[in-house]
Amino acid sequence: MNIKQYILIASIGFLLFSCGEQVGNNDLDIGSPQEPTIEIAERSDKIKNIFFNIPSPMETSQILQNAGATYEFTLPSNPSAVDDYQSIVEQSLNMGIYGADLNYATVFSQTTETMLYLQCARTLGNELGMDQVFDEETIDRIEWNLEIKDSMQIIITEIFWEMNSYLEEDDRESISTLIIVGGWVEGVYLSTQLARIAPENDALKLRIAEQKYSLTNLIGLLNSYEEDDISQDMMEELQELDAIFNKITAVKTTGENHKDENDVTTIGGSIKLGMNDAILEEITAKIAEIRTDIINE
Repeated sequence: MNIKQYILIASIGFLLFSCGEQVGNNDLDIGSPQEPTIEIAERSDKIKNIFFNIPSPMETSQILQNAGATYEFTLPSNPSAVDDYQSIVEQSLNMGIYGADLNYATVFSQTTETMLYLQCARTLGNELGMDQVFDEETIDRIEWNLEIKDSMQIIITEIFWEMNSYLEEDDRESISTLIIVGGWVEGVYLSTQLARIAPENDALKLRIAEQKYSLTNLIGLLNSYEEDDISQDMMEELQELDAIFNKITAVKTTGENHKDENDVTTIGGSIKLGMNDAILEEITAKIAEIRTDIINE
């Protein structure tokens, strides 16, 4: 898997929105997503499916900045709470939470917060037996590149893909999945809160609506584990959230095919997602509830 395709904790975390066309709130027009398919025997493919539904951090930054959004210091999780998480499930979920906050801080060039959330990720990583991922050489690279956003994105990518690979090799994929869940929850939480701050940003709302597909894949991934490995309370809450996302209508539309100058044919057609403000508010409330349970507020 190409580590530059996605920042593990970004996907698993802060929704990385693409700079799509501004469209109406009740008729969000997107390119056709791949229908979610869950194969229990192929967890890596499912993980990639979740990641690749979410574009890059630079696109996120562009959309939010175009909408006049800034870094909101009150939104990310409290770094001081890192030592409160004692169980493997708590540590794994909050590893994802802090990873998403790390990416959020990095995108907006908040160097102090970047180091705070990196330290949180390092602390929980060590608690989960991944000390070698956060070695001194990696920390030095971060300090040298702290002011260079693109370099930081690459370094963070490498850290979290190395974590994911280590957990797979150590037969602890359930921990990796819980990290993904925590990051995804924080990503949706951050984006719904930012949508409240910038209610006219339809591109932001569109990216939230698209997460109905990622959530289906995420639940399928969780279902592939034994009950002892995964929090069943978390599964039930995600299923309740899924019921809300399923209120979003998806209508396939047809369009004309055309060829570009290189004789490459583009197939016409798209999917329109219909999400009104009432559905968005339900998603906002439910994701905040789930997130509160994870961070023990």
